[in-house]
Amino acid sequence: MDGNNRWSIKNNHNKYFSYKKGALNLINLTNFIFNNFDSKYVSAFALSKYNLNRSKNLIGILIKLLTEFLNDMIDNNKNLNFNIKFIGEKNFLNSKIKNKIAKLENLKKNNGKFLIIFINYSGKDDIKQASYKFNLKNKNSKFENYLSTKNIPDPDILIRTGGFNRLSDFMIYQSSFTELFFTKKLWPDLKNNDLSKIFHKYLNTERKFGL
Repeated sequence: MDGNNRWSIKNNHNKYFSYKKGALNLINLTNFIFNNFDSKYVSAFALSKYNLNRSKNLIGILIKLLTEFLNDMIDNNKNLNFNIKFIGEKNFLNSKIKNKIAKLENLKKNNGKFLIIFINYSGKDDIKQASYKFNLKNKNSKFENYLSTKNIPDPDILIRTGGFNRLSDFMIYQSSFTELFFTKKLWPDLKNNDLSKIFHKYLNTERKFGL
């Protein structure tokens, strides 16, 4: 979800408005994917570990928006056709917000569809903590079971908006055979049609998985 900040500068809007637009776009695009494609999981990199080094003012805006997002999703949950799950370290949030996250995650839908939102997440740190736990446990167990993404399939497609051609520490272990797509469009400008074009390319790609 890269480009919200640059979108605010480009379009002369304040950061609150821009990130709010980005959050609304996430819900719109998620609905579009689940309604039009055979997909059970959508993952969104909303906040990386390194993003927390940004200004206190911006972090305050993001926490405010997260609170509003949680309230909106809880209040309008009957209108959602998918589950929401958060992955990442939540120690930067107060107990009230963490309780709202838990409440939203417990509002289960039975259709098996999930929007996974990564906040304060680091792919490197995830591998480190999984390695530590794996070494303490039975070595015959699966390493993947100690990652924060256990029980979630590896991504088939990864779309990076904002013009940078890199993963930026997102699901680096899980993306070994993921098809990568990069676009210069900033996140708030990504549209349903953009996703349709990317999915069309994906469906016409021969995936060999090293064979």
